[in-house]
Amino acid sequence: MRILTYHTVGQRAYGDHLNLNTIALGRFKEHLDVLVKYRLARADAEISADTTEVAITFDDGYADNLHVVAPLLVERNIPFTVFVTGRFVRDKEKGFLSESELRELASMPGVCIGAHGDTHCDLTRCDEANLRAELKTSQAYLADVLGMSITTMAYPYGAANLRVRDAANECGYELAASSYFDINRVGRDALMLNRSVVLNGDSARVLEQKIKGDWDWYRFRMTDPLRLR
Repeated sequence: MRILTYHTVGQRAYGDHLNLNTIALGRFKEHLDVLVKYRLARADAEISADTTEVAITFDDGYADNLHVVAPLLVERNIPFTVFVTGRFVRDKEKGFLSESELRELASMPGVCIGAHGDTHCDLTRCDEANLRAELKTSQAYLADVLGMSITTMAYPYGAANLRVRDAANECGYELAASSYFDINRVGRDALMLNRSVVLNGDSARVLEQKIKGDWDWYRFRMTDPLRLR
């Protein structure tokens, strides 16, 4: 499974000083023309040994994920996952989903809502108490807002190691994703899934290259978090 990481379509991404994570609407529509050619699945689907599937994810919980992204994906029957930072919703941060918008998004066909930490901090830098607070608070808050269990998450900044992975497991998460740029093969640890980031300069051609693995050399720029403690 190739899991793609998007953030926002048309608005500035949180902490994105280089403006790398904002995709223009026209460019995003070009990406959709590429994506519909593939077998698409949600990130929490079982990885297949027979064919490559592509999963689409969005980080942070921007309002445009509901108002811009969702209509385009639902119309095309494309499933997707939104990983939501609890504080952004709870504190009514400008540009992010409100509680009512989050419920509306979660009710749409093919949508999965997961956690993205409570305050969007680097979990690898947290002490044990703060690590579990980040994992549990976001999980409990989203579960309360949505009235459903939250068992999926993406590590903020994609930062993870075995200590963080084990804490996520102890907190009841069944699936979690890092930012290690690679495809997921059968047997990959479900709490350390790889994701391939999509950037604002990526043309439809580059997106297709990333799906096919031509950019997997990116993984050599970092260490597989499964090897980090």
